[in-house]
Amino acid sequence: MNINEPTQQYIAAHSEDDVARLALHPSKDPQVDMAVALQQIAGRQKAKEKLPDWYATEVILYPKKLSMEQCSSSQTAEYKASLVGGDSFADFSGGFGVDTVALARKFGKGWYVEPQEELCELFQHNCKVLDINNVNIINGTMEDNHAAIGPVDTIYLDPSRRDTHGRRVVSLADCTPNLPEWKSALLERCNILMVKLSPMIDIFQTLRDLPETFAVHVIAVEGECKEVVFLLSRDNFPVNDIHRRDAINRVPTIVAVDIGKNAISRVETTLETERSTPPRIATELGAYLYEPNAAVMKAGIFNALSQQFKIEKLAKNTNLFTADELHEDFPGRVFRIEAVHEFHPRKTTKELSHLSNASIAVRNFPLSAEELRKTLKIKNGNTCYLFGCTLWDGKKIILQTQKKQGE
Repeated sequence: MNINEPTQQYIAAHSEDDVARLALHPSKDPQVDMAVALQQIAGRQKAKEKLPDWYATEVILYPKKLSMEQCSSSQTAEYKASLVGGDSFADFSGGFGVDTVALARKFGKGWYVEPQEELCELFQHNCKVLDINNVNIINGTMEDNHAAIGPVDTIYLDPSRRDTHGRRVVSLADCTPNLPEWKSALLERCNILMVKLSPMIDIFQTLRDLPETFAVHVIAVEGECKEVVFLLSRDNFPVNDIHRRDAINRVPTIVAVDIGKNAISRVETTLETERSTPPRIATELGAYLYEPNAAVMKAGIFNALSQQFKIEKLAKNTNLFTADELHEDFPGRVFRIEAVHEFHPRKTTKELSHLSNASIAVRNFPLSAEELRKTLKIKNGNTCYLFGCTLWDGKKIILQTQKKQGE
């Protein structure tokens, strides 16, 4: 992509402006390529939070909106790269190349494979800017090029979750490439196959579809679940020390990770341990209420969480926990319980009439959060948090809480 001087000047002058407004009031200079300018301004604005290290380099070139939305963030790309290592890798879902760059910094050499010529050109430019010189660029598809590349230590794959009409798909078989169809051929050409999937994926159904999986990493960034990553290997491949030896018996490790601004929280167990560990169910409420973060919720490893932090679940199907002890490093939010209200619509509304505003959430409760808000006649906001939930004995309650100090 060649950008002329007037267009570059326009981009620099309007880098922080609203793109939609710029589109309605284009430059009067005929030399300014508005389509290119708007694409670069929008991409740079998106990168400011998603790719801060790329954003810091002003001469990075950005792709169209969809590619920016689909690419990994800097945090998730670096985390995934930390899971593997070796001499060689192949990224068969090149895209904007964020994951490729992160992997290139961990391996001796690599391949970037991408069917869109424009993305290949952008990646070639950006590699020079980012001082990445160990990646071979192939403009083509995985299906046409996997055999020619030869065996590598790691293959990275991010199957497209859109059909030919641009509609989102969820089933692995409907993605491109069809992973259940291609996994055997790919595993013959690598030691580890790393697959990035949507946070909407059903983890346990996917494990049935991909029995070669030895680890699943649910990755959240600052409380928002971003990706679910599956690591697969051949039966006879000796998984290195980065990974658990449970892989030899195909007992997958399940890891829930939340990448925060200052620290990374991590809860880890195996599928077998999670299923065989009896849940710790509370028979009375403690001083604190614990709400797991999005990664733990998605991973569903509540028994491991309960054992690790010595906290008890409010009920089998109520994914909230309680304890008298305060655990500062808990992976999620912690609240001090101030009052407990047995839920009876009229009575509870009267008991909480002193609250004009509160944040409301429900877990295993007959009403939605919005329905409960309307019932209680309480507006959104304030520092008070109300939780509608079900206890171990089936009782429906409203927990009146405050976030612990410092949050």
